[in-house]
Amino acid sequence: MSSNTLAAYDPIFYAQEALMALEKALGMAGRVYRGYDRSPGQIGKVTSIRKPSTFTAQNAPGSDMDIDAGEVQITLDQWKEVKFALTDQELAWTGERIVDEHIRPAAYALADAIDQALAAQYVYIPWYHENASPTDATDITGARKVLFNNAVPLDDPNMVHLMVDGDKEADFLGLNIFHSAATTGGNNEAALMRGSLGTRFGMECFANQNVPTHTEGTASTTTLAVATTTAALKGATSMDIDAGSVTGTLVPGDTFIIAGNTQRYAVTGTFTASTNVFSAVTFSPALVADAAEDAVITLNQSTHTANIGFHRNAFALATAPLSEMGNNVGASIATVADPITRLSLRSRIWYDGDNSTVKVGLDVLYGIKCLDPNMAVILRSNIT
Repeated sequence: MSSNTLAAYDPIFYAQEALMALEKALGMAGRVYRGYDRSPGQIGKVTSIRKPSTFTAQNAPGSDMDIDAGEVQITLDQWKEVKFALTDQELAWTGERIVDEHIRPAAYALADAIDQALAAQYVYIPWYHENASPTDATDITGARKVLFNNAVPLDDPNMVHLMVDGDKEADFLGLNIFHSAATTGGNNEAALMRGSLGTRFGMECFANQNVPTHTEGTASTTTLAVATTTAALKGATSMDIDAGSVTGTLVPGDTFIIAGNTQRYAVTGTFTASTNVFSAVTFSPALVADAAEDAVITLNQSTHTANIGFHRNAFALATAPLSEMGNNVGASIATVADPITRLSLRSRIWYDGDNSTVKVGLDVLYGIKCLDPNMAVILRSNIT
């Protein structure tokens, strides 16, 4: 089968349909800050995207503020694809049926992979609120309070979200604040008829099957200290942590606080105690102040479901167009990008002579990053 024959199956059409399906399927990834590298990307490339702007009020008359908040570096280290073969019968379906039976499911698989990777960023979040038992409105208001106390802008509910798992969704749907007309003023149809949670207390609540579960580390004590073997200066992102006697592990998502400061920190790697020391422990965010030698560290470890409350600017998703090299040289290739959603996707069509089939591949190149861990909070549930 020649490349001219392949051209009958429009890769641009497939890519456009897949990109629309990808956007609709995004859960957490559809609610975070997004950037786009216009140049063709490759795995491992570091791209720069503009950071969301921040401003500080000053006495009037004040000087002009620079609205360019700078850039953040994100590594495009995630390259996901879905490939499938078309049979002779399916080759006749160049329109809606191929889209319904193949393109959309493939795009949903890519969206799911992106969403899982972004949900895994929970390990960078140091803040948490433990759910009520049984569930009540304080699950939402308590998470909101943590964000409020961290000076997160909460005036726009389109920017503030609470992602929950199936258990928490079921609990929420059982609350009057979601389904009672007497409480919601008649705006209960979405929850009562379609199971849609909607916005409560300024947070858009949504369920996601990709909500992660955190498995705690095994440190033998929760009372530790800043070790004297490393300088723990403001801006540091790693330090040695010790105790008079400690064994076990620290794992990504465990959290701690250092005496003398209210900032919480989240462990971002796996560390095993050796001779009563956890060496070069990495954490998020960077130290907001110098940590004195032997300052007491209080560790918090628990196994739990990590529902995530977050402002859009807590996380970023960056994509880049993949190369079209090889187009019309044994394959038909097209890349499409949406300037509004800042998503990019590539489709490829080629003939597999060994199996006498036409192959279709959809792939995306992206990177993710936690921009500001203080703009997110974990709503812990199913705690053990």
